[in-house]
Amino acid sequence: MRFRNRVEAILKMALPITAGLSSTFIMVFIDLAMVGQLGSEAIAAIGLAGFSYALILCFIQGLAPAVQGLIAKKKGLGETQDLCLPLNGGVLIAVAIGIPMSIFCYLINPWYFQQVASDPLVVEHSIAYLTILSFSMVGVGISEAFEGHWNGIGKTKVFMFNLFIINSLNVLFNYIFIFGNWGAPALGTMGAGLATLLSVYIGNLSYVLITAYLHRGQGFLCRWPSTSLIKHIINIAIPESFREFTLALGYVIFFWLVGKIGTNELAATNVIVRIYSVLNLFPMALGSVSATLVSGAIGKGDYEEATLWGWATAKVGIFVITALALPLVFAPELVLSLFITDSTLVAEAALPLQVVGITSGITSLIFIFAYTLITIGDVNRVLAVSFGTQWLFFLPLVWFAGVFLDFGLLEIWVIHTLYALLATLMVTLLWSNGRWKSIKQVAV
Repeated sequence: MRFRNRVEAILKMALPITAGLSSTFIMVFIDLAMVGQLGSEAIAAIGLAGFSYALILCFIQGLAPAVQGLIAKKKGLGETQDLCLPLNGGVLIAVAIGIPMSIFCYLINPWYFQQVASDPLVVEHSIAYLTILSFSMVGVGISEAFEGHWNGIGKTKVFMFNLFIINSLNVLFNYIFIFGNWGAPALGTMGAGLATLLSVYIGNLSYVLITAYLHRGQGFLCRWPSTSLIKHIINIAIPESFREFTLALGYVIFFWLVGKIGTNELAATNVIVRIYSVLNLFPMALGSVSATLVSGAIGKGDYEEATLWGWATAKVGIFVITALALPLVFAPELVLSLFITDSTLVAEAALPLQVVGITSGITSLIFIFAYTLITIGDVNRVLAVSFGTQWLFFLPLVWFAGVFLDFGLLEIWVIHTLYALLATLMVTLLWSNGRWKSIKQVAV
């Protein structure tokens, strides 16, 4: 296959995923704006409870790559009978994990927020918000399984379509339940939690209806997955969930350390991280695409083709992200002024943002190769790189340079860039050395 044809196939799958992820990112800001009308205590509560919720969800986010790798390999073999067995396994695990997680979160919420928040109103709003959201754990886990399924068979528009439904409904339900419109009671922050809860489960229902229609006779929810398949999903999902959790927690500590340097530095870092996060939506989509294409080739037993797909996706990532990052390199002040009004702070943050922009094309490889390796079963080595570079290199160096030596914003972001480059190099070496080709593939 010519490289141009590979690029077309990659972009055809990646763009819908990017659109779906972007809609979720936009939804966060809309949600914040709507809750913001309730007052500063409500905003603080949503921020605290929302982040706590995101940390909890890390424990079920490993389901998507686990299901995706299995379904892509099965499709690569050309099998259509029992195509949905990996999805069935993912749904089963989501229910088994989600129910006790929901009960635990529901019971611990009052005590937890009384420990982490001092303002009684913030505590009250946080408990109201997360108590409702606690019951969404099963639904989010099921959504993860469906995400892995549809991205794994290459029909990424289904994933995009369903995210559009969920996020649109979330806005609508916010309008109804936060403010008490259309005859509903005004529930405030509890209404925001209820809006998310309802939109997640309606999204589940949409997934079920679409899957039942398009996969008739292929075992959806009517065939029991094998023990080996369940075990394989768990063996990927647990370390990947742990990786997601430690990665997120590491950034909490990073923000805490930067806050000790100064308020301006923390504000600038918050903006740079948000810009960096937007820039990384496309590499995240490419990681999912690469995982599907590589797993499909492995399913056929064609490891040379799998290797070519991985490198082709990497080249697309480097080129596209480098191009998208050009405004950060050549007009950092203009980009920052969209988020920061203080001209002094804009000037201070400009050079760190340029450093991020210059290296973002290369560091996009970590999103592509890490997710691909996780999906095909090489999750433990990726976990070792992720945990080691962040907790043993990055965070201690930030403390030493920023807190102990009292260095400033530029030095902190140079360290962040070195950390990103080191992690990218190590994960790329995991891909290039080819040891992943010796991973035993489970029969599905």
